[in-house]
Order: sequence, then C-alpha cells, then structure tokens
Amino acid sequence: MTHFDFKTLLPALLQVEDRVSMAHGIESRVPFLDHPIVEFAATAPSNIKFKDGRMKHLLRNAMEYTLPPSILNRTDKMGFPVPLNGWMRNEVRDFVMDIMTTRSAFGRDFVDNRLVASNLESEPQFGRKIWGLLSLEIWQQEFHDREAYFKKMIEPPDSQAPVQQLHAA
Repeated sequence: MTHFDFKTLLPALLQVEDRVSMAHGIESRVPFLDHPIVEFAATAPSNIKFKDGRMKHLLRNAMEYTLPPSILNRTDKMGFPVPLNGWMRNEVRDFVMDIMTTRSAFGRDFVDNRLVASNLESEPQFGRKIWGLLSLEIWQQEFHDREAYFKKMIEPPDSQAPVQQLHAA
C-alpha cells in the first residue's frame, strides 16, 4: 500500500503543494521526503510504522519527548477536506437535484438515485458517497446516455456504405 501511495497519490499531492506555494510566493520544502528518510521508511517493517492501527507509530515514538501531547495524540487530522456536502445542501443544491432527479437518473439499473437524492441532507459533513454518486451520474449523462451520438461520430460516411456491404456479403 505504501508503494501504491508513493507512486500514485504522492505525485498529485506534491504537484498541488508546489502550485499553491508558488502561487503565493512561498519557497516550500518537504523534509520527510529527503532521500535517506524515504529509504529508511520504505524498509521499516509495517508493524513498526503502524502498530495496533495507530498511524505514524514510529514517528510518534521518535517525537514523544519533543512534541506536546496535544499534537502528538491528535486524532482529528483530515488532510485537505472540502465542505462538499455543505455546498450540496446549500449553494449548489439546485444543480445537484437537477442532475440526480432526471428521468434517466431515476431509470438507472445499478443506482437508486431517488434514494441518493433523498439522503442528501443526511450525508456527513466530510462524507464522499454522494459526491461519488453525483460524479457517476454526470458521467452517465455525458457519455452513456449519449451513446447514439458517439456511435454516429465513428460511423464511416455514406460514400463507404456500399464497400461495407460487399465485405459483409
């Protein structure tokens, strides 16, 4: 999992970090990505890095005499959350409901969008279920529901129709 994060998630996070810091004229550093530290962390056994479900166990143990307990034992870190659900219940509610309550949205085979729309108010503040289902529905409407349009785009012009009929015979 660490390898997966290192190859997929980390480059995206570093790109965001770089762009945001540059946009504000800040020279930023990422000291935990120093080559020897990365090599050490990659070779440390997972039962030392993550013990009893405790993330950053090795780092916390190393810093326990340096950091105050209020920082060392924080459990409310969340990365970079965005209040999507607050927006979906307020500023962009009409947009979300317009997408999720179309006839085609209600006719989906694998997702009950009536249920999704009715649960808009009960989604936790930083939950991502409705966001994922909204993204899926937008994709369905943009691509799946327009299948005939896209098929027409790849059909050959009528001038080649007799050639195809000869090959079919």
